[in-house]
Amino acid sequence: MAFLIDIPDLPPLSTPAEEIDARYAAYREYLERNKDRMPATVFAFATADWHFDYQATQALHDSWVERLTIVEPAEGERSQHRSIEIEVRLKGIYHDGYTEIRYRKVRSYSLSTPAEFELPPSYRTGHGDWLIDEISLSDRGLVVHEVRFSRGSRWVIECEDIEHKWVPDAVEDGADHHEQ
Repeated sequence: MAFLIDIPDLPPLSTPAEEIDARYAAYREYLERNKDRMPATVFAFATADWHFDYQATQALHDSWVERLTIVEPAEGERSQHRSIEIEVRLKGIYHDGYTEIRYRKVRSYSLSTPAEFELPPSYRTGHGDWLIDEISLSDRGLVVHEVRFSRGSRWVIECEDIEHKWVPDAVEDGADHHEQ
């Protein structure tokens, strides 16, 4: 069930504003309708005022992947009970901090980047800019986070929970990092 992730021509934006507004409205309605079926952390992340406010310092749009880590936390006497977690660190759009996202108890994931990229210089684009993302629920009742990047990279991560944190760069007066 895609609302935003498949908006054509993003960028350049040639989709009529009315269609985009209607898609955002339908997406917000979907999130509200499913609020009780998703973890509170996921609902808060998906509906945060800054999430789709492309002027907000915490906005994900145009941020860059700095680090992507897949880990297998283990429990049990022989570490035989294993799960998957994916951790992402994104450089903020104004380069004044980082977004850290942790996907807990990942059940499936697909991370893809095309071999070729049409806009030069292709060897310097990484995944490209984070364009759009969308949260939904799978048929199994798990959280699905789909992300689309300007280079054509796409991520689809199905998990039990998502944790999010904004970490501003240290203020010039020497203040420590803190969560918002």
